[in-house]
Amino acid sequence: MDEEFKAEDLAYSFGDRSLFRGITFSLSKGQVLTISGRSGCGKSTLLEICAALRRQSFGSVYWGGVKTDEIAKRGFAVARQKIGYVFQKHALIHNFTVFDNIALPLRYHRDLPERDVRRIVKKCMEEMGLFNVDKKFPNELSSGQSRCAAIARAIVMDPVLLFLDEPTAGADPLTAEGITNVLKSLLQASRMAMICICNNVSTIKALNGRAVILENEIVSDIPPSALDGDNFSSIFSAMKDAS
Repeated sequence: MDEEFKAEDLAYSFGDRSLFRGITFSLSKGQVLTISGRSGCGKSTLLEICAALRRQSFGSVYWGGVKTDEIAKRGFAVARQKIGYVFQKHALIHNFTVFDNIALPLRYHRDLPERDVRRIVKKCMEEMGLFNVDKKFPNELSSGQSRCAAIARAIVMDPVLLFLDEPTAGADPLTAEGITNVLKSLLQASRMAMICICNNVSTIKALNGRAVILENEIVSDIPPSALDGDNFSSIFSAMKDAS
């Protein structure tokens, strides 16, 4: 199976502080890596580096077998059309309706008739459980709805790589379960590879991919036994007991 993503010996530091080092992994379509960790450990920074939104201090990132350094020389405009990114704060445009937020990538990058744009956006909204909110603005949505709208926008171009920063954070349990089920279906259809920052134990277990924790500058695999608890602190307790 072809690698859609590869990180090779990644490291990042600022000033005299090292956030992480020696991070290496690869993913093909249908595979997911979930990254857990305490607040401030560098999870979001690592995700930004993987998505070429931030420059690493050392190491290399590959999209589809090509170094992002090489892609940067030609410009990211075309390559970025093949990735989706869900920001921790959802980053919806406040004066765009929900529909227009989700439609933005299609209208900007694809020369499609408006009827096709509407069909694709409606499908993504239904997939994310967004009903009767087309004309609402982001400040009229709940936290969970905002998260669903951000994910819908990220997948509307049918990317091969999907980067998610805490996709279920702030969502009620039912919405979080719905988001998790959508991500599972995308993986099962082998539509894309995913890197997901996540401290939600239920989501980590449901996605059923490689799970790691970023702690003390390095990533360590989370053994299945450490996911038997109901919350994030149980991971630390189980890993401490196993060490």
